[in-house]
Amino acid sequence: MRYTIFGLIFLLFGFRAWGQLNFDYTAGRFLLKGTVVDIDTKRPISMANLLITNRGKGISCNNDGTFTLYVSKDDTLKFSSTGYLNKVIHMADVDPAKYYTLQIELIHDFIKLREVTIYPFRDLDDFKQAFINNKDPAPAIPGLYPKYHGHYSSKFYNPISFLYDKIKRRSSANPDFKP
Repeated sequence: MRYTIFGLIFLLFGFRAWGQLNFDYTAGRFLLKGTVVDIDTKRPISMANLLITNRGKGISCNNDGTFTLYVSKDDTLKFSSTGYLNKVIHMADVDPAKYYTLQIELIHDFIKLREVTIYPFRDLDDFKQAFINNKDPAPAIPGLYPKYHGHYSSKFYNPISFLYDKIKRRSSANPDFKP
């Protein structure tokens, strides 16, 4: 009697657990595995985003740039990552032989900025003259303030000022040495 009750309970919970398994989400879909890499270096792009545009769902790749998901033939995939151009792929155009070894190559996104030249002088001619005469910038230039002992620096911190300060602080055997 004890085994019969145990068997009935097992069958009851067993069928209930079986009923919770739902394979409908994979009907008509196939498993797609791949890697998102940089087109130049062929290194994986970690945490790249993959969006199935027609379903509005997506995933993120892991740290190795790999992904695994179920897709159908009518899905459109959009791959994106910070610093890269987006890439859109229609699954109807993908060769079925590549479903498990798909490699998506993303191109770096470049933003071209205008060239900026920073001078602690009014113009390039004043800089050239001061360089030839080995002079410090004039204190009458707007944006330049005295720092100490006649040295002037701009109110902005920039790499050129940093390098200039490093060169000025170099020591030598001669205390009157000026770079």
